[in-house]
Amino acid sequence: MPPQRTYGGRKSKGDRQSMISRVPSPIADAVRDRAAERGMSLSDYIASVLARDVGLAKLAPQAAIRHDEELPINQVA
Repeated sequence: MPPQRTYGGRKSKGDRQSMISRVPSPIADAVRDRAAERGMSLSDYIASVLARDVGLAKLAPQAAIRHDEELPINQVA
């Protein structure tokens, strides 16, 4: 039996369920903007907000750590 090929890609995030909601355009735009500001996918940002609202903050996806921001000058020296 030949060895099984593995491919790149991100690690599984575990058991997930799809949820669909329709919201007014201004809300959708604001949510997309906030997710982008935090460096999160739209799905992860929404899951994070929902997790906190239902008291499951420990399960909330976390924003990625950004390494491209400049440090304030007083923290450099």
